[in-house]
Amino acid sequence: MQRAGGGRHGGKEMKSKVILLLIFAGLLLGTGGVLYWKKVTILYLENMDRPRYVRVWVNPTDRFSIFYIHSVYNAPAIEEFQVERGAITLKGVRTESHGIMEYYGFEDTQPYHPMDQKLGAIFFRVAMGEGQGLIVRDKKIYLSEVGEKGDRIRLRVSTLPLGVYLMRTLLEKI
Repeated sequence: MQRAGGGRHGGKEMKSKVILLLIFAGLLLGTGGVLYWKKVTILYLENMDRPRYVRVWVNPTDRFSIFYIHSVYNAPAIEEFQVERGAITLKGVRTESHGIMEYYGFEDTQPYHPMDQKLGAIFFRVAMGEGQGLIVRDKKIYLSEVGEKGDRIRLRVSTLPLGVYLMRTLLEKI
């Protein structure tokens, strides 16, 4: 009596299916592991008064800048930062304004003042006009894209699994 499935050769077909299933399971587990263990670093520019935010994927040691017109001295300034181990570090301030230099406590009049100050989240208030924003690589994001005049904006860095980041991004698009 012959079994359904092909007699002598049925065992080889079954072994092939089991091997393919094991390969598929291994790939699935490997992909899941990568999505869970691969971490991504994100800069969040969040409006604390309205449900708006901008998210920028950065490398763990990327530099970025905040530019603004100083409210007291009505002069431009650029603060340069670096992401370091999941935190934001102020690396320097660039300005030509002697008033802003004095405000920061700088004693010389060089246009760039190096610093190394580790910070947590950074908070801003949106001012009028396009004089405030974030520059990451070649991308410029104005605070007015995230909030309206007077809104409180928080800039923070977060590290999360690649899978979580991709899932959140996908759910936002739906």
